[in-house]
Amino acid sequence: MAREKLEAEGHLEMSKSTLETLRPGLDNVRIEMRNLEADVRREEARVAEAEVVMVSSRDQLKTLEKTKELLEERLGSVNEERRQYETRLQDMEKALRVFLERMDPINARVADLKASLREAETQLAMLSAQLRDLGFDRPVQGAVEKMEEALEWKRVLIEEVNEIGLVNQLALEQYDGQKDNYKNLSVRITQLEQEKLKIIEFMNDLERQKRDTFMTAYNKVNDTFQKLFGEMTDSKGNGKMVLDNPENPFDGGLELMLQFPGKPLLTIGSASGGEKSVSTVCYLLALQQIHPMPFYVMDEIDAHLDVVNSRRLATLIRSRSGESQFIVISLKDTTISRAERVYGVYAEKGMSNVVSLPALVGKN
Repeated sequence: MAREKLEAEGHLEMSKSTLETLRPGLDNVRIEMRNLEADVRREEARVAEAEVVMVSSRDQLKTLEKTKELLEERLGSVNEERRQYETRLQDMEKALRVFLERMDPINARVADLKASLREAETQLAMLSAQLRDLGFDRPVQGAVEKMEEALEWKRVLIEEVNEIGLVNQLALEQYDGQKDNYKNLSVRITQLEQEKLKIIEFMNDLERQKRDTFMTAYNKVNDTFQKLFGEMTDSKGNGKMVLDNPENPFDGGLELMLQFPGKPLLTIGSASGGEKSVSTVCYLLALQQIHPMPFYVMDEIDAHLDVVNSRRLATLIRSRSGESQFIVISLKDTTISRAERVYGVYAEKGMSNVVSLPALVGKN
């Protein structure tokens, strides 16, 4: 009994020693968890700010599109009104030209008649004075033929006036008013056209900036992806990103084209499970160049890989661990051997237990 008691006490002391040994590691894990939670909160705040900026930009774009539609509608109505005024102005000018053409000979004839009348009056006054000098106090009656000729001229003039009809005496004033309205509408149309061009230019600048920003990020990610894929395949493979519509990338999608050593070129959708894992990790690490995260969690990404590709993948992740922290869940020694810290998880009595293991760097 005494020996069993001593053995029990020995086991108890060993357990306490093990507990004391694991306690600092647990404290470190808690500290790291708090740091990770702070990092997550900061990244969530950054994402929220980015979403607010994106929503604001979309609202501004919608407002500009509505303004553009309103200006186009107003421009269409103004153009239609201008065409109506131009048609009316042309009709009035045509009627005025016809009227002036018909009045010209009449005015000429009237002027001739007035001149003849003044000449006849002058001659009549001279003859009357001569008759009075000769002793004839009464006017001499004219010949009947001249009276008939004068009546004929009167009848002709009356017919011509009747053919002309009623004349709008305000035509010239109305013409000036319509002309001024036409000038004002032309000036307004020019202003609206200039405003429309400015809005279209602004929208084109936004589209150009959006495309330039996207293409800059795309080229950077594509270059990094090709480099990482080459490292994973010992520079014997070829992987690249291809746009469905390079001229207008926002109207199409994006495809990953992969060519592993000794295999034809294929899309990621046609690749095997292991090949998809390799290309996906390369793509995620390439995205890290655009928007790096403080840490990444990967769950058995090497499950479908052979020993060689598992070793290459682990080496690639280890080479990038200086910029971000990688938490990798794996069951393969080739991956675990390249970890900086190793934690084992096992089940005991229906509960999960975590234990810190020595790093296997340098061992295989």
